[in-house]
Amino acid sequence: MLPAVAIAIAVIAVAVLYWRPLRRVHGTLGIRHLIGTGHAFLLLGVVIGLGFGQFEGRLADDLGPITGFVAAWIGFAAGMRFNGRVLRTLPRRAWTTALWPAFGAAIVVGAASFGLLLAVGTPPREALAASLVFGGAAAVSGPTLASVARTRRAGRSTEARSSLRMIELSAGLDDLVLLALTLGAFTLVRGEPEPLAHLGFMALSLFGAVGLGLVTWLFLGGRATQDERLLLGLGMLVFTAGFANWLHLSPATVAAIAAIVLVNLPGERGALLFGAVRRVERSAVVILMIVIGVSLVGELTWVFAPLLVAMVPLRLLAKLWIGDLVARPIPGILGLSARPGWALGLTPQGTLGLMIAVTFYDVWHDPVARVVLAVIATASLINEILGPWLLLRHLREVAVSADRVRRQPADDHPLHDASAPQPGTPEVPR
Repeated sequence: MLPAVAIAIAVIAVAVLYWRPLRRVHGTLGIRHLIGTGHAFLLLGVVIGLGFGQFEGRLADDLGPITGFVAAWIGFAAGMRFNGRVLRTLPRRAWTTALWPAFGAAIVVGAASFGLLLAVGTPPREALAASLVFGGAAAVSGPTLASVARTRRAGRSTEARSSLRMIELSAGLDDLVLLALTLGAFTLVRGEPEPLAHLGFMALSLFGAVGLGLVTWLFLGGRATQDERLLLGLGMLVFTAGFANWLHLSPATVAAIAAIVLVNLPGERGALLFGAVRRVERSAVVILMIVIGVSLVGELTWVFAPLLVAMVPLRLLAKLWIGDLVARPIPGILGLSARPGWALGLTPQGTLGLMIAVTFYDVWHDPVARVVLAVIATASLINEILGPWLLLRHLREVAVSADRVRRQPADDHPLHDASAPQPGTPEVPR
C-alpha cells in the first residue's frame, strides 16, 4: 500500500508543479529553474523517501529495469546532439577551449575522490571505479541555463551572446569526457582480476553500442510506415537498455554512443525517433529524479562531506582557473569567444552525470556506490542553485568590461591604430 501512496503523491506533485496558473508562484519562489532541470523532483523524491523510507530498498530493486531504460532514454537524447556535419565546422581552437575545463575538473575531482576513498579503506579497484564516475560527473555541465539566459535581457548584448554561446558549446561537448570515463568505470565493477577481462568488457560495451546504433539505422530504413519505423526505433532503444543491464554496463553510456552513431549515418532515418525522444525527455528526467531522491534516504559515512567539497567548490575552482587560462577570442567563427570568468557559466552539472551515478548504484548496490550517488545528487542540486547567481555575475562583468571599452578615448582604445589616417587628415603618399 505504501508504494502506491508514494506514487500517487509523486503524480499529484508533478501535476501541481507543471500547472500553468502556478507559473507566477514558481517565479516568485525562484524555483522555475529547478523545475525546468528536474531538480525540484529530486527534492520531492527525498520527501517521499523520508515519509515512506521503509520500502526504499525494495523500491530500488523493483525499479531497476525501469531505471535502466529511463537512463538509456536520457543518454540517447544526449548522444543525438553530436551531429558530425555540424561539429566539423568548428575550428580546432573552439574544441580545445571548450574541452579543457572539463578535462581539468575531471582530473582534479577524480584524483581527490580516489585519495579520499582509499583513505577510508575502499579497495583500490572499487575506489578507481568510483573516482572515474566522480570525474565524469565533475566534467559535465548543463547548457540549459546559458541557452535560457541568451534569450533574456542580460544576454542580449553582442559580448554576452558570444560568451553564452561558448558556454553552451562547452556544456555540449564535455559529455564526451563523461562517456569515455564511464566506459572504464563500469568495467572495473566486475570481479575479474585480469586486466584483459576489463579491457574486453570495455571493448564489448563500445563496439556493442556502435553495432546497436548501426542496427537501429538499418531497421529505420526499408519499406515501412512512419509509425512502424518509430516503433522499431523505440524497440531498439529498449533492447539497448536491456543489453546494458544484462552485461552490467551503463545504459546511458551505451545508448548515448548508439545515438552518436545513428545521427552521423547517412540520411535522416532517425528524425522521427529523435523527435519522439526529445518530447519525452523531460518526463524521463522527472521519473528518474524522483527515484534518485527516494534512493538517497538512509545512513551515509563521514566521507560524504569531503567528497561533496570536491564536487562543489573544488570542481568550480578547477573549471574557473582552467577556463581563465584558455580564455581568448576564437578565430574563424563569429559570435564565439571565451572571456575571463566564462567558466562560471559551467557551474550546473546537467542530468547525464546523475543518470550515470544512479545506474552505477543500481549495478554495484553497495555503501560506496550509495555514497557516490548521494554526493553527485547533492552536488548537482547545490550547483544548480548556484548556477544562475554565478552566471549573472559573469554577465555583469562582461557588460562592465564592454562599457569600459566603449568609453575609452580614441587614443587608448585597444583597436585604435595610431599610424592609420585620422578623419580630416590628408593621407601622406608613400
